[in-house]
Amino acid sequence: MSEFSGDFDFTGDLMGTPPVQPSNGGNGHAAEAEPVDFEGALAAAEDFIEAVVWGEHHKVWELIGTDGRTEVLDVATKRGMDEGLAARLAADDASPAETSEFLTDLVNGLRSELAGNDLDSVTYEVDETAAEAPRAAVRMLVPLHKLLGGTLPIGTLYLVPDAGTWKVERLIPLTSK
Repeated sequence: MSEFSGDFDFTGDLMGTPPVQPSNGGNGHAAEAEPVDFEGALAAAEDFIEAVVWGEHHKVWELIGTDGRTEVLDVATKRGMDEGLAARLAADDASPAETSEFLTDLVNGLRSELAGNDLDSVTYEVDETAAEAPRAAVRMLVPLHKLLGGTLPIGTLYLVPDAGTWKVERLIPLTSK
């Protein structure tokens, strides 16, 4: 048995507020930003949700960026995870059993946050009003009704580029339990 047990809601604090946007350096002028590769962000968002749906624990962890991982582990320690285990997980030095149990709880927490939605029918769109380079905000939508049409937003994934790929920084669900 690992050093923690039970289902932790790792997503509570991680999922609560959007990431802080970088400032313009205080000079009063907007910084020149390179165009954001929104197609890559959309693909990463879809991969992340598919990994959650299919229980691909290691893929979920791989798709979470450094800041996202730090926040997940901070939440976990606040909710009772041993700090030594959190440090091992952060350094990728945890045993396979510890890692598996942690990632199972993480995926279950993410599923809980998105519960009540048909995750097989999610569509994705970039919310350019919420995106600020180098970040991307990707809204997740589900269809309302086959005959009536339309979509309902269920949450937003904030992603950041990391070594040429997009990583999840934060998930903010719009559903209530």
